[in-house]
Amino acid sequence: MTFEKAFENVKSKFANSNASGIDDFAVQITLTDSDCGGTLYAAVKNGVLHVEPYDYRDNNAALTISKSALLGFLGKRMSLEAALSDEGSSVYGDATKVEALRKLVSFEKRNYTRKDAKTEKKEATEEKGAGIVKKSTTKKVAPKAKTERKPRATKRTKK
Repeated sequence: MTFEKAFENVKSKFANSNASGIDDFAVQITLTDSDCGGTLYAAVKNGVLHVEPYDYRDNNAALTISKSALLGFLGKRMSLEAALSDEGSSVYGDATKVEALRKLVSFEKRNYTRKDAKTEKKEATEEKGAGIVKKSTTKKVAPKAKTERKPRATKRTKK
């Protein structure tokens, strides 16, 4: 993965974030991966979050971390201490600003609705036939009727 793709992935985490009412701060993030290493920053200024792929010298905290650990931390799958457990990972400056950055990550609420099999099949056939609804070729099998079982006749043995 290139740094540009890694940056877009990190930036997408903050897509719909609301930074209003948060004091101004800046965190510089340096990715340590060999394939997508680079520096970016996240800064809150006047209630607006900016995430850009540049150095930010006047920062409150500098975070050096791998891409996977950063995404795990931002995705709230691991704590900052766990994310920094990798060799070469560190925080310089105010670690509370890094925690504040995590609070700005937006999670979209997805509304999943469960469709029954008939509705899905009908939609699929409508799409295939350009408006012509085809009949289903699956057969419905009726449950077997219960039959009474007669007791087995036992043979009598002669003594």
